[in-house]
Amino acid sequence: MKKAGLLIIYLICLSVHLFSMGKEPSLYRNIDEKQMEHWVDSVFDSMTFKERVGQLFVLGVDVNLSARNKELVKKYIQELKIGGILFTKGTAKAQAELTNYCQSLSKVPLMITLDGEWGLSMRLTDTPKFPINMTLGAIENDSLIYAYGKEVGRQCRRMGIHVNFAPVLDVNSNENNPVIGRRSFGESPEKVAHKAIAYARGLESEGVLSVGKHFPGHGDTSDDSHKTLPIVNQTRHHLEKFELVPFKKYINSGLGGLMVGHLNVPAFDNYSQLPASLSPAITDTLLQQKMKFKGLVFTDALEMKGASEFPNLAAKALLAGNDILLKPLSPITKMDELLKAIDDGVIPHSLIEEKCLKVLRYKYILGLNHYSAIPLKNLNEDLNTRQTQLLIQELYAAAITILKDTKEILPLKMLGQRTIAAVAVGKNDETPFQKMLGNYASVEPISLTGKMPTAKQSEIISQLDKYNTIIVGIHSGKKADITLARRICQNRNTILVFFTSPYQIKGYQEVIKKSQAVILAYEDNVTAQEYAAQILFGGYGAQGKLPVNINNLFTLGKGTETQATRLGYTLPEATGMNSDSLDKIAPIVKEGISAKAFPGCQILIAHKGKIIYSKSFGYFDYAGTHPVQNTDVYDLASVTKATATLPAIMKLYDDHKLSFHQKLSNYIPQLKADTHKKQITIKDALYHETGLASTLSVFPLFLDRNSYGNHLYQKKRDNDYRIQIDRQLYAHKDARLRKDMFSTSRSDTFPINIAENLYATPKVPDTLFTCIVKSKTRNNKNYLYSCLNFILLQKAVENITQQPLNLFLNKNFYAPLGATTTTYLPLTHISRERIAPTENDALLRNQIIIGYPHDELAAFSGGVSGNAGLFSSANDLAKLLQMYLNQGEYGGERYISAHTVASFTRAKSENSRRGLGFDKPNTNKPEASPTCPEAPASVYGHTGFTGTAFWVDPDNDLIFIFLSNRVYAHRWNKNLMTLNIRPRIQSIIYSALK
Repeated sequence: MKKAGLLIIYLICLSVHLFSMGKEPSLYRNIDEKQMEHWVDSVFDSMTFKERVGQLFVLGVDVNLSARNKELVKKYIQELKIGGILFTKGTAKAQAELTNYCQSLSKVPLMITLDGEWGLSMRLTDTPKFPINMTLGAIENDSLIYAYGKEVGRQCRRMGIHVNFAPVLDVNSNENNPVIGRRSFGESPEKVAHKAIAYARGLESEGVLSVGKHFPGHGDTSDDSHKTLPIVNQTRHHLEKFELVPFKKYINSGLGGLMVGHLNVPAFDNYSQLPASLSPAITDTLLQQKMKFKGLVFTDALEMKGASEFPNLAAKALLAGNDILLKPLSPITKMDELLKAIDDGVIPHSLIEEKCLKVLRYKYILGLNHYSAIPLKNLNEDLNTRQTQLLIQELYAAAITILKDTKEILPLKMLGQRTIAAVAVGKNDETPFQKMLGNYASVEPISLTGKMPTAKQSEIISQLDKYNTIIVGIHSGKKADITLARRICQNRNTILVFFTSPYQIKGYQEVIKKSQAVILAYEDNVTAQEYAAQILFGGYGAQGKLPVNINNLFTLGKGTETQATRLGYTLPEATGMNSDSLDKIAPIVKEGISAKAFPGCQILIAHKGKIIYSKSFGYFDYAGTHPVQNTDVYDLASVTKATATLPAIMKLYDDHKLSFHQKLSNYIPQLKADTHKKQITIKDALYHETGLASTLSVFPLFLDRNSYGNHLYQKKRDNDYRIQIDRQLYAHKDARLRKDMFSTSRSDTFPINIAENLYATPKVPDTLFTCIVKSKTRNNKNYLYSCLNFILLQKAVENITQQPLNLFLNKNFYAPLGATTTTYLPLTHISRERIAPTENDALLRNQIIIGYPHDELAAFSGGVSGNAGLFSSANDLAKLLQMYLNQGEYGGERYISAHTVASFTRAKSENSRRGLGFDKPNTNKPEASPTCPEAPASVYGHTGFTGTAFWVDPDNDLIFIFLSNRVYAHRWNKNLMTLNIRPRIQSIIYSALK
């Protein structure tokens, strides 16, 4: 007895603590009461009694503009005098039109409501799709949830919606709940409360009434109230400790609306057997008297089986304490039954008048005293803004959760040592997840479904043995796919990424326990997939925490946090740039394509460690045979100097294997025979202050003099000189390569591939190098840009490292960076169809050059040269440049010391605009600068003859890459420079920063 007494005292104290406070809704408090009452009284006094009754009904209406539907709506409004509408599914424009029509018919402005737990898209197909609540429950930053609620509120206002039946306040403590599940923010009452309140505050900050649901809590049920009346079999103590917590906190936060669910809760009403929505003990005594809720009370939809079969439904709901009767079946019948109950004295007139006045007050609060029609112009554009899309991305990025990473392999490192396959379980085609993974490394996409024949599955699964890193994307909880996942993961190191609800991963318990890492993305859509891939590679840091318990696997709150280590992909607004400004790039590009300055291009902009613009334009050629894709590859030409030779020099400088002031002749003995050349330092070569000629012509070296007579070329075209090689220069039609040096077939004598079906003897590159060594020099070392400088630097690197430049770079930079398309000799591992063509070389190689260097020195050196020959996509080139910006670090790995990067990127010659291997803005003569005038002096980069360029701005944490094949089909096409395309685009970028 003593224990029982103590328990009673404890329960009383708990109840007093829980129910001691109530708070007037904030929306109500912020209104001028005198003005409100004046409007309410004037409207109320003008109404008939039936009109006052009608204000308590919110009816369901199809989003259908047919004459039949309009006639039905007209009947509801003009005969039943309804107070509001809840629209079903449709499109934004159709609903807006129907809303305007309905409002035009109504004497008192209608309260337009939305059942939009995850925004308008829950009902309107062409509106932004926000994450579902359980995904949001994984987000730690509640300010993001507030921003989400605020954005939904903005969209509701634009659509003429005044009330949203959200947030869901149910605590989903029953994983078998058939109706709440992912609609809940999670399993923790406190976290559910925090998320729901943040959302509701955002919603109401835009003047839209939030309606929390489903009081007193629908999370711990095993039945669906749409189909039956669920029973919540928990004690009062349990309900007060769990289910009621979010509702009480919501009420005490001053939020304005609540919906009562169709739930049998014996702990609060053990006598009536009525659903909570019809129970005075719950809706009135508990909610409004004890918990002191003063806002607007809605029933859940009265058409649901949990309530619809009770007699005198409308009367019971009002007597229970509800203010609004939502979506009853047979509304005309329900209205007649209610009027009869009033006439019979079951419901006093005073109750109707009291509730009508309350509804009118909320209509005033929600702005219906100044109703205006919804503008239809730009409706979809106003709903689907870039800021909205950015918010959606931020929500998914913040939610994705790393559930397991026992060996701390995430984000993935050591890409140069990985062979990666990404398997999509439950999908037939390449997924957005797999495509985004491909932005970070060479990833083989593989699709497998449980419906595939077993033999086919086995064939594909056996191929996985050649990969040491297997990423498994799981898109369903089907038994066949679970079995398939077991086969894939057997005896293999796997990373599992789930695009399912938390509850569905239980079926994969066996493979989860054997996996190296597990990521939960919660949903299976493009945004969730793309951001899961970015988190896996470190484009974004992981922040999410599991919002529920997963029995025998993971506990509530589980989630490993990581930091961003690589470039991420997002919208310009994420870094403070302006998309509208960047939209001005496209017209400049189109101008260039129309003027045949280049047939197509790639443009990439990275800002603050995020790629915020990555687009491809045009085609490979003017015939339009291949639209440029972001994965395509361009010949970088002289950009090679700053992205191949230079990082190699920086690495050796970092390792104390060379220094600025050491002489090239220390590494290239052949230079010691020349009095001038033996004095050239590394620094001289990087600054182009060596006295060497700008280049070396290969024509006299490799063309057979007997094939063309006395003169190889002349300035005028005639019958003999008709091979155009420059704007006003023509070569002899019979000029041919020397047969002792070149062949159309590979052999031991001709092993070096120069072009398609063109091979050279080793004597060819040797001849080039000998000619450079023996070339004449100027009497001074004044600045003169020279490709020969970087060929000598290449030779120095190769002599120091004792390996070819391309192998050294791939091992130390490109492979570990994941820059798989940044490469010499691209045809060795990249499809010819992905490589942009350059010039139609009618003199030396007699073909359109594809996959071989356009630059003759590089081509006749075998494709690997210090001055040119590198190929890349803009996406992969950005990784190297971001490494520069990161002071030598990328992907959590260090490539060069910060000191070395600073030394090379900050230095500038006293004699020219040049930096140490980099080009720089011409601050003394801006009109002659390779950059736009807005570029600060700290910018460094390089341009390439084929129509390429990059510029890195450390002051603004900015990268700009432009790749084109302007030399297609002829090198004398100068329109890219004449039209000033690259600097004009760069100017647009700086304007977008403001």
